[in-house]
Amino acid sequence: MSPAREKTVDVFGLPIHYREWGTPAGEPLLLIHGFLDQALSWEPLVRSLQQRMDPSLWIVAPDCRGHGDSGWIGAGGYYHFPDYVLDLDCTVRALGVSRFKLVGHSMGGTISFLYAGTFPQRVTQLVLIEGIGPIGMNFSDAPARMKKWISELHERGRDHFREYKNLEAGARQLQRTNPRLDDDFAMELARAGMKQNERGQWVWKFDALHRTTAPQPFYSFQAIEFLRRINCPVLVIEGKQSDQTARPDKQARLDALRDKRLVQVDNAGHMVHQDNPAMLAALLADFLS
Repeated sequence: MSPAREKTVDVFGLPIHYREWGTPAGEPLLLIHGFLDQALSWEPLVRSLQQRMDPSLWIVAPDCRGHGDSGWIGAGGYYHFPDYVLDLDCTVRALGVSRFKLVGHSMGGTISFLYAGTFPQRVTQLVLIEGIGPIGMNFSDAPARMKKWISELHERGRDHFREYKNLEAGARQLQRTNPRLDDDFAMELARAGMKQNERGQWVWKFDALHRTTAPQPFYSFQAIEFLRRINCPVLVIEGKQSDQTARPDKQARLDALRDKRLVQVDNAGHMVHQDNPAMLAALLADFLS
């Protein structure tokens, strides 16, 4: 597998960094990562996928805003799902792509189905990996959530960084979050996803604002309206050992998809693309081709 090429897209002044594999002449496939993750996280999957599909397949994986090497929003701003959907749209426009295959993991799955529901004619196939959206909330939850968001911004804002003495400590933290993550790739992710601060300590590159509670509740009925508008085939993938698959509102969201297939990947938790990239690649190759 050839090394990824790294490029940047401008989104109204905000730089969105992305990795790409294959050639622009190939069929486009976009990969959208999850919360506090980064584009590099897809690399084991890409390696396996290129062995099973046309190696010229044009694979593009952005770092979501406030993650990896993409830019942070300016002073006074915040991160909302519509912002991520806008970034995806601007990336697609910059690539000169009109129709493409789309894969999203976790938060990236939510971004992906919101995009596919907004522009159903542009997405030819959609894969949601542990990504049918956060647990739904009620209208009555909104005032308390708004209050909590404002309180947390006043209390810590962007000053909620955990510091590490070295990259190895960051890699160990990743493995505590995902015990299936092997040593070498944990170090690779830490090396790409961390930076040194002015005190020489290592911190994660993602914006610490992500550590605060988002003000807007996630409403299932709203999500269902986006899911209903998706008219391409959808593959919904769950990690068999994931602790996030038991969801009270999951079936209603799945029922809203008109053309879907649900599969589970064994030997995988929430981070399916890291835990079992070979099996995931086999499923994707079968579905996408």
